[in-house]
Amino acid sequence: MPLPRQRSSSGEPTQPFRGIGRGLLVLLLLGTVTFAVLGLVGDFEQISALIRGFDGGVLALVLLLSAVNYGLRYLRWQYYLRRLDVHLRPGRSLAIFLTGFLLAVTPGKAGELAKAWMAREFGAKRARPVVAVVVTERLLDVLAVLLLLASSVLVFTGQRSFVAPVVLVATAVVVAVIYRPVVDRLIPMLAKTRLGAGRAAVLIDIHQAFNRLVEPRTLLVGLALSTAAWAAEGIGCALVVRHYEPAVPMLASVFDYAASSMAGAISMLPGGLLAAEGSLVLLLERQGVALDAAMASTVIVRAATLWFAVVVGLLALPWVLALLRRR
Repeated sequence: MPLPRQRSSSGEPTQPFRGIGRGLLVLLLLGTVTFAVLGLVGDFEQISALIRGFDGGVLALVLLLSAVNYGLRYLRWQYYLRRLDVHLRPGRSLAIFLTGFLLAVTPGKAGELAKAWMAREFGAKRARPVVAVVVTERLLDVLAVLLLLASSVLVFTGQRSFVAPVVLVATAVVVAVIYRPVVDRLIPMLAKTRLGAGRAAVLIDIHQAFNRLVEPRTLLVGLALSTAAWAAEGIGCALVVRHYEPAVPMLASVFDYAASSMAGAISMLPGGLLAAEGSLVLLLERQGVALDAAMASTVIVRAATLWFAVVVGLLALPWVLALLRRR
């Protein structure tokens, strides 16, 4: 079942971008609500003063670590495309990847599936394998965050009581999803549902591509890149926290960042807003960080991760549109 080719009345390609304006509006509204809640719960003036006094050099390093995250994930993206024999020019592949940050503002990052449409428009023979790449990337992101959580739990034994069960259950779910016999049984079941009716060929193609990506060696390479990528952002979070509270161990902050990221993902809200911020503030308080400092840290961390990614995606969007017009 091919993806339909849609254009606006002016001839501009529109399909993957129609919901971006609405998604950004929702993201901005949720962001405004989040920051308003932080200001109401804490001392707004004190939080603002703490943010204004943050070291610019440290902020640059935190942004660099976010860029490292993007770079490692791009390597993973390229590696998986090549494993599935999806051939794109490097510049076009990078444009799709970066625009994906903007498409990810949709609930559950479902908008990233539009990367398959863009790949086809840019010369990939088939879009379906790219859907498998996007799905595998999201699963690996979850596994990477779980690994960071698990490693932190081994050190901070006081966190085991409430984190260990979450890690075990989530890991079991992800492993079940990538375990081939389970998927082999799931696909025929999906094909019989109302959603999957008439799409058996699509599901089979995506399933076959997915199986190639979760072969042990390929999976381990992707997982290594994913873990390193999210560890980089976790270290960025630790640098922010240590600016306000040097006594907090770096690994503790990495744990807090991983846990809050998982909370944001589970919430299914765009960008994980509200859930990620709220959980990060609470976790930092548990580490002994003062409330206002925890809130200031959260604002800076989210600005250097979520909002930085949104800006990168916005900057990449005109590039993608220009490439689409010239193809």
